[in-house]
Amino acid sequence: MIKVAKYDDPHDACAAVVAESYRLWLQYETRTDDITIIVVHVNGLNQTADVENAYDAPLKSLPQVVEATGSESPFAITLNSKTNRFRHGLSRTQLKAIENSLDSAHTWVPPYASYRKTWEEEAHIERVLRDHFLFRRLTDSQNHVLLDCMQRMEVKPGDLVVEQGGEGECFYVVGNGEFEVVAAQEEGMEVVTKVLHRYTAENLSSFGELAFMYNKPLQASVRAVTPGTLWALRREDFRAILLSEFSNISSLKLLRSIEPFSRLTILQLSRISECLVEVSFSDGQKIIDKGESLSGLYVIRKGHVRLTFYIDTLSPGACCQFSCYLDKRTENQESHEHVVELTDGNHFGEWTLMGESVTSLSAVSVGDSLCSIITKEKFDSAVGSAPNHIKLQDSLGSSRDSVLCSDAITCKTITSSDLDWKMSIYATDCSEIGNVHLKGTDTIGCLKRFSRRKIKELGKKAQVLKEKELLLSLGGSIGVPLVICTFADQFYVGILFNCCLACPLSTVLSTPLDEYSAKFCAASLVVVLQELHKNSVLHRGICADVVMLDQTGHLQLVDFRFSKKLIDERTFTICGVANSLAPEIVLGKGHGFAADWWALGVLTYFMLQAEMPFGLGAENEAETSAKITSGILTLPQTFSTEAADFITKLLDANEITRLGSEGADSVKAHSWFNGINWTGVADGTLPVPREIGSRLEAFLQSRAVEVVEPALPTQEPCELSSPEWLEDW
Repeated sequence: MIKVAKYDDPHDACAAVVAESYRLWLQYETRTDDITIIVVHVNGLNQTADVENAYDAPLKSLPQVVEATGSESPFAITLNSKTNRFRHGLSRTQLKAIENSLDSAHTWVPPYASYRKTWEEEAHIERVLRDHFLFRRLTDSQNHVLLDCMQRMEVKPGDLVVEQGGEGECFYVVGNGEFEVVAAQEEGMEVVTKVLHRYTAENLSSFGELAFMYNKPLQASVRAVTPGTLWALRREDFRAILLSEFSNISSLKLLRSIEPFSRLTILQLSRISECLVEVSFSDGQKIIDKGESLSGLYVIRKGHVRLTFYIDTLSPGACCQFSCYLDKRTENQESHEHVVELTDGNHFGEWTLMGESVTSLSAVSVGDSLCSIITKEKFDSAVGSAPNHIKLQDSLGSSRDSVLCSDAITCKTITSSDLDWKMSIYATDCSEIGNVHLKGTDTIGCLKRFSRRKIKELGKKAQVLKEKELLLSLGGSIGVPLVICTFADQFYVGILFNCCLACPLSTVLSTPLDEYSAKFCAASLVVVLQELHKNSVLHRGICADVVMLDQTGHLQLVDFRFSKKLIDERTFTICGVANSLAPEIVLGKGHGFAADWWALGVLTYFMLQAEMPFGLGAENEAETSAKITSGILTLPQTFSTEAADFITKLLDANEITRLGSEGADSVKAHSWFNGINWTGVADGTLPVPREIGSRLEAFLQSRAVEVVEPALPTQEPCELSSPEWLEDW
């Protein structure tokens, strides 16, 4: 926000507004295409003080524009004592900047200065930047960091610094030498190269501002005329310096990583961050004792906390939360107490924000620890009541539902009569996947049920049994939900999972994803495939229709009908999704794990383009197969260099040289994944990108209106005693 009243000359006031708007555009990529400035000159008001005193005077004339921001359309305000002339809270531009920072997978670190600047060089750079509108409003500390980030660049005559048609990523200050701006322009039927401008150190020249705005083709080239020196500032460093004024980024990142808060807006997270209270605990100090109720949500910032509880007395919300700590839990066989030790970044007490009380829990600090606490009262005042904000609105109705956890039902055998089928999410030739509600509870889960009649008619007995065994062996691993139980009735055989699915990935891909969202999904599948291949499982079904999104936005695999446990290095069965088949499968040459990496390449292309790279097999399978085996791939120019290289190397027709043929680590090491937090991807703590979350939420809200209870099956029931293979199901 700027005040123009301090300027004596209206031209200076206009220049200040434009400069601030342009700075915000560069900083936050908030477009302000049209800036309208109205300056009213009042005779007799010669001093700034006169103008400021006029704020409290009653005015009957039209309101004057005295303030403007680059993130809003120009607006008018009435100059009186009740006018709220300053924005309270975060502006839209600040919210977007923080959002970009939270979605970033790594923390910015200033680049190492390989060359120490002399005081003359620093003074020259400061003179150039002093009156430049981009840097005019930086603080002294930001200017010091910016100066350190300027990297020395030596050039020879004829060197191209930036090239017409390319994408710039740096801002340059001319240290010494002469540079010319050249552009190829059409004159009649010819293309003529013209020199448009010259830059020199004597003129305090600089160039490259557009690199800080967006990645668009440059309209001219800059070429060195003489030997010279440039000082370069990268876009990434500039934006990080601008963001350095936000001191609560780390708190917002921590809050975003907590599942109940992953769907909240940045503004809501910021309000919660302001309500957090930090409390220190010494070794052995009781945080909460049995018989007492927690006052709020506890987030462990440092140290360890040991929780002791009885699983049978937990509320549904608490049971749901503790299901994610199953691998850390131990059980006292005599007292039946469960013990789990939590560490940095873990949290407990989520149920308090939903109004639930648990008195069978005790918490003790192990060593010195530090927790951030927010009470239900503070939470409600910051974002409203918990059920409306914590739980993603879903098609199952109740916002208080929790996901099935195995401990919640260890003493009870689940049958089909215990479940209410709510909605179908995905179907194959003989199976159907949907969400179910456990009767008499607030618990939901995912059920994969196979039609007994279809199994018999299609001869799928062996395939169904193989898929069941794979799901049981892989359940609970990365990207594969845990199997709670299996059961059979007159119509179906079923597998119950401890997750709540939302839709196939293809549902949110009607338009291309932004690159970071596509990268998030691809990275998630890389760690899933790494785990499958480590267990000798070839999937052969990776595609947008088979990969599922759960209601938190994370990817899950529950369809293993094409999968196979590889005993040898190759298998020769031709199966899979037609437009995602690798060339070696199509040609029947035998295939191995490299076929899964090809499918990942096809899916990555689809996520970024919303089209298949080789066409739709359903329309013309022969033509699609020919394109796949030809080895010819055309990529859109909209793909970034790194994304194009990643896809090209995955869609290598030669499986020996294909990216991934040497294992998942080679895929992780590709430059497209630079900065990805692989640990966060594997353990599910990396926040789901906002674009995926917003698309998923829009789908679920629309689906909630459409859901109806399914009709009873019309097929004739099969005898439960036959066939024999059902006895051990």
